[in-house]
Amino acid sequence: MIVGAALLVAAVGTATVGQAIAGDDDTRPAADRTPTVDGGYVVNTATLALASRDATKISRSATRPATVPVNKKDATTKAERRVLVRYNLLREAADNAEKFAKRLSSNQWVLPTTGFRFTAMFGVAGPYWASGYHTGIDFATAYGTPVVAVGNGTVVQTGWDGPYGNQIRVQLPNGDQVWYNHLSAIEVTPGTPVLKGQPLGRVGDTGNSYGYHLHLEYRLASDLSSAVDPVPYFRDHGLSIG
Repeated sequence: MIVGAALLVAAVGTATVGQAIAGDDDTRPAADRTPTVDGGYVVNTATLALASRDATKISRSATRPATVPVNKKDATTKAERRVLVRYNLLREAADNAEKFAKRLSSNQWVLPTTGFRFTAMFGVAGPYWASGYHTGIDFATAYGTPVVAVGNGTVVQTGWDGPYGNQIRVQLPNGDQVWYNHLSAIEVTPGTPVLKGQPLGRVGDTGNSYGYHLHLEYRLASDLSSAVDPVPYFRDHGLSIG
């Protein structure tokens, strides 16, 4: 009888404690309660165990929500630093893609080569040229320096062209052409669409040339047999040269 009564008391006591724990009148903060399968709450023993300890000595939880730290100072774990590095790389790639797209869609040209100095401008008179004057602009730079398209267009002719040496002709959307001459290498073929800044070939010293340089000519669609001063056309497309 005594044993039976004891078991009864224990069962009632357990049920009472369970009801108190699972009841809606629990006044403890939600952070100190753990959800059960049926939506009730049981005591968060981890919270009770930590109540008397120094929180600054407790390691961070591995189950915290993933966030992107604002900067390196905020990235306190290896995982956060990896997230930050990947985020910054993606953001930089997106920014570069946006800038590139804007540059391509703009009307501004780019210079045809780099590291150059001007050695002869259009119209300079002299015995070196069959026409009696210089028919383009000379960009003197190191042998093999890349030559790029100044604007969007289509390659219409490549190959050897007598005094011009190795030559590439690119036709612009309006029908005008830009000729790139004295090249050491040609890296495109006729019929190829090109974007401004796209490599075409390399600076050389072929044909009637004296020293490494790019001889660039501009020819109008209305008269491809004669060259005109390229400077005004560069200026119209955002570049002041000469």
